[in-house]
Amino acid sequence: MNKALTHALVAGLLTALTGAPAGYAENAEVLWLGHATTRITSVNGKVIVIDPFLKKNPKTPVAYKDLKRLGQVDLILVTHGHFDHVHDLVDLAELSTATVVANFEFALQMVQLGLLDGNRVIAMNKGGTVSPLGRGIKIHMVPADHSSGVDLQWLEPVSPESKNVKAGIRWVAGGAPVGYVVELENGFKIYHSGDTNVFGDMALIHRFHAPDLALVCIGGHFTMDPKAAAYAVRELLKPRQVLPIHYGTYPLINRSPAEFEAALGDSGIEVLKRDPGDPITITIE
Repeated sequence: MNKALTHALVAGLLTALTGAPAGYAENAEVLWLGHATTRITSVNGKVIVIDPFLKKNPKTPVAYKDLKRLGQVDLILVTHGHFDHVHDLVDLAELSTATVVANFEFALQMVQLGLLDGNRVIAMNKGGTVSPLGRGIKIHMVPADHSSGVDLQWLEPVSPESKNVKAGIRWVAGGAPVGYVVELENGFKIYHSGDTNVFGDMALIHRFHAPDLALVCIGGHFTMDPKAAAYAVRELLKPRQVLPIHYGTYPLINRSPAEFEAALGDSGIEVLKRDPGDPITITIE
């Protein structure tokens, strides 16, 4: 069979299976909503939200303080239990009926306290991979260097008047902090650092997952500052593109992408400059 005929047959099969001709471009989207909160929309329209903190997030665009504006959320990923990463977790999980992925201890604590439906929770650990949205999308849980714990009075709809707090249960263990690599249908990989310091095994995240786009914290005080984040990106993670996150939300983390870009230097890595609510379109051919 000659090459031209083979190409024609492959193109015809692609059109029959997907409804799209060979070479057809499809788009995915990454929407950073301030602090660490991120919405990823896959090529096939699956919606993944990471670290939902919207209603009381000073940097979230006003429109997205209404959780319904996120659309139908299919999956929620939790990096750790601090309030500025899970404040709206319970409400969003109930509103959307999304599946929640989190580290083993955090997930079980939330189910035991009656805050999440155990039938819609995946408890896992670093090194694990799950595909709750179908085999085309893979969720890889990777290490982070931080802490984790849950203050229930910050976790909506839990309040100081809730039965858990009244019973004297205010602080619960949050397990180990983590990051995620989200691998989309076409193999494009998005790394979300969560809260972390720079650590040497970020090189293994590059070796095993080779992320195309990295969302990395740069705020300092609680996480990497711009200089440390630049080292992590340039020397260890080595993505093609990077979006700085987790900065400017509060005075203690009032650092800037300009500092990060200057520290990154002439690395060849593209720094994406986005305000919260400005989407990043990922075009797939």
